[in-house]
Amino acid sequence: MFKIMLVDDSPSIMNLVSEIIDVDVTFETRILPFSDARVAKEEFLKVKPDLVITDIEMPYFDGLQLIEYIKSVATTPILAMSASTVKNNSTETLLYCARSVGSDYTILKDEIPEKISKLTTDIITTHCI
Repeated sequence: MFKIMLVDDSPSIMNLVSEIIDVDVTFETRILPFSDARVAKEEFLKVKPDLVITDIEMPYFDGLQLIEYIKSVATTPILAMSASTVKNNSTETLLYCARSVGSDYTILKDEIPEKISKLTTDIITTHCI
């Protein structure tokens, strides 16, 4: 069973990603949901996920900080998500920043319905098997 740490402060995104992975990914997976990146950071070494999927913009402790922490203690693959449309903080800029701090993969939240299943399967196949 592949453990996926899912970190996002949006319940609707958490539900969408979880449902798509549960239905469409052929590998047996277990979603470990965290709505607070601080808690995800504290639990990371305990739960030892095979994959981390994280939002970037979250209150208190953002996805960039979480990515930096995870990459400082493990080689776990990370998929960063963003939906930001703020001009000076564009999605492309946030996803670029995510890659620069260690995210292995990125996805726009608008692309989740079409791409998250294949991307998750590819990551598991590449890094976990």
